[in-house]
Amino acid sequence: MVERKNSWLPVVALTIAAFVFNSSEAMPIGLMTDIAEGLGVSDSAVGMLVSGYAWVVAFMSLPLMVAFSKMEYRRLMIGIVTLFMLSHVLSAVSTGYWMLMGSRVGVACAHSIFWAIAPPVAVKVAPEGKGPLAMSMIITGTSIAQIVGMPTGRAIGLLLGWRLTFLTIGVIAFLVLMIFLFSFPRIPNDMDFSLRDLPSILGNRALISIYVTLIIIVTGYFSAYSFIEPFLDRVAGLDKVLVTVALMLFGFSGIIGSAIFSRKYPSRGRALVVSSLVAVPLMLLILRPTAGFIGALVPVLLVWGIANTLFNLVFQAELMRIETRATTIAMALYSGLYNVGIATGSFLGGVINDSVGLPYISLFGAAICFISLLYGVFRMLPLLHLCRRLPL
Repeated sequence: MVERKNSWLPVVALTIAAFVFNSSEAMPIGLMTDIAEGLGVSDSAVGMLVSGYAWVVAFMSLPLMVAFSKMEYRRLMIGIVTLFMLSHVLSAVSTGYWMLMGSRVGVACAHSIFWAIAPPVAVKVAPEGKGPLAMSMIITGTSIAQIVGMPTGRAIGLLLGWRLTFLTIGVIAFLVLMIFLFSFPRIPNDMDFSLRDLPSILGNRALISIYVTLIIIVTGYFSAYSFIEPFLDRVAGLDKVLVTVALMLFGFSGIIGSAIFSRKYPSRGRALVVSSLVAVPLMLLILRPTAGFIGALVPVLLVWGIANTLFNLVFQAELMRIETRATTIAMALYSGLYNVGIATGSFLGGVINDSVGLPYISLFGAAICFISLLYGVFRMLPLLHLCRRLPL
């Protein structure tokens, strides 16, 4: 049993960790042009830093979580933050593309475990009945990463070079490590799970429907989002400052989405799912036509970001309600499959960028996300309703 007295401090610590982890994950997107020029490679090659990272998370989330499934959570968190920190130091001193890719593998392994345990651990340490708020705080940390982390990292990269950006993340990770060492409580890990129990998870039809919807919508989303920086620069015609501001606004939308989730999920979960599944392909569809008009482009980016936050939070909340016995394993699968979507989307976005052209990546993404809308409404929602898990 976790002592919940004064337990908001551990949730805040997890929120800060989520901020630094997501600042790192998205950094190659914000610095795509500069990394490409610095290493003498193409934008698509830098895009592979995103997709390669994602494939590592996809393939390593489950085996790493099974390997450490019995480790006490505080000790595990300290270990993965240490790996994260050291990997960023290696990124900063990378002498070539493949060395940088190797350092990102270390970051991805830390990511694999962090996102498997962070949401359920946040719920465990939050005050009684405040689980949805604790989850929204974690996602708020990721949103602040887009508002502050990515733009600040991009600004550092533009002024002092992209290597200093990665080194800065390593320094912040060290500070996060100190917070965990001195403020995070011991959290017993009483999960009894082995690979022999995996079929019981995979036999849950409602859970599988969440996974399938997730892979499809994330693939479509990241086929466009992975190239949002060059899209805003070359298609929308924004200067470097406005690109940074647009990325900050996109991140701000995540905070709005988190607030909506914490207030509306307990009573309007179904409405949140449907509205987000509709909004993502719709915003991608109109992204290209609005690219030349800043007054129209900003609302599109805001709604797109809100919808992304909402479907991600609702899916995770439903997963934890459906699978209560092996939640961290189910979350590891969720994180892994999310990154299958990131990797596939980044790869397909690169293909569209190279073969058809950058202006068309959002239309391609919209088509994929429309499939997730159909599957989510006609397959996932009926199964969740059958389980009586999703609030109407």
